Amino acid sequence: MKGIKKIALGLVICLVFSAVPAYASMDVITLLPFPVEATINEDTMVLTLEEAFQLARRNNSSIDALNDAIINAEQQRRLLTVDHDNAWRFGMGLLDHSAAQLRRAIDSIDQASANVPAQTRMIETVSDFLVLNSINTIRSLEIDIIMLREGIALDAVSLNHAELRNRLGMASSNEVAVARQTLEIGRSRLRALNMGLESQRAGLNHLLGLPSDADVVIEHNFSLELGSIAERVGNIQMYTDRQIARDPSLQILRRQLENAQHNYDNTQNWLQNAFQARPDQILNREANATDRANMLNAINTASRDLRDATDNTRENIRNSYNQLRQLEEQHEALLMDLQSVHYTYNATKVRYAAGMATQHDVNSLRLFVILAESHIIKNALSYELLLFTFESPFLLNR
Repeated sequence: MKGIKKIALGLVICLVFSAVPAYASMDVITLLPFPVEATINEDTMVLTLEEAFQLARRNNSSIDALNDAIINAEQQRRLLTVDHDNAWRFGMGLLDHSAAQLRRAIDSIDQASANVPAQTRMIETVSDFLVLNSINTIRSLEIDIIMLREGIALDAVSLNHAELRNRLGMASSNEVAVARQTLEIGRSRLRALNMGLESQRAGLNHLLGLPSDADVVIEHNFSLELGSIAERVGNIQMYTDRQIARDPSLQILRRQLENAQHNYDNTQNWLQNAFQARPDQILNREANATDRANMLNAINTASRDLRDATDNTRENIRNSYNQLRQLEEQHEALLMDLQSVHYTYNATKVRYAAGMATQHDVNSLRLFVILAESHIIKNALSYELLLFTFESPFLLNR
């Protein structure tokens, strides 16, 4: 398949840097061959990240199901409205039990329809997150593959050295066997990672509604500069309150509580008016008491669900905020680690030029530099995903 030839798996990623005091001598990551240029031909579909989001939304069956439910609800409401008007016109108005039941059914549809915008927003946000998560998983696997290839190259050299020393009587056959096994284990892991990479790429295409082997390039600017979540948010308490006020999942729960209270008030009013006129033609008093108890229970349940969900959201936002700050601190530490290992790598190259170190020593330190660089990229990948959920906190409750 075409995609197998592309290490980047069709993801064009621009790494953006600014001056960092801890590592000011490096404008870019210097050794890690990332991003890798994607091969673009006449069959390649090039998408921006937003276009990928839109494709995934259009392919999302949950959105289709919600739209179908809306159409069906509208049809049901029209029919019920006709029945209700007839019951009211030819029946006994407030005293007509069937008219009241139809009114409740219409209210129920209206209440459900009022949740549609929030439900749509949630489904679309989840769809976007799945796409971004898939892209970042692919990125992470790409880095693992690059790292493993570098390690395999070193293991191959180590095996050659072990075989040479064995021929010279300076190493045992067991050392050669261990070196060969290490190399084979690395190659086996590489095959597994490549298969995982192909699987993730097919999964991303599935989210986009494309064939599993579709040749797709997603252009996405990706910055290693994390910024400051404290500056971005400002007062965390005020930020949390704003997020809770506009969170779609909590909006639905608040509406459920309002609906439960509305249903109780309407039923209570209807029963009182009906009892005053024709108590013998309405539900008996025992059933009415049951109705009231059930609706009061619905109010209490909705109130409890809203309170618990609000508390959980508040706690999740706080925890995510702290995790983002920790990732920022890790970012600074990783930059210093990279500076340190890069210094050692450069010093080893000087020693090699002076005949005081081997090429294998240089290559080994080069691998450590690439490892430090990969940690910085993976830290940024984690930050990007966590920030996405932090800004859509209902995702944190999933």
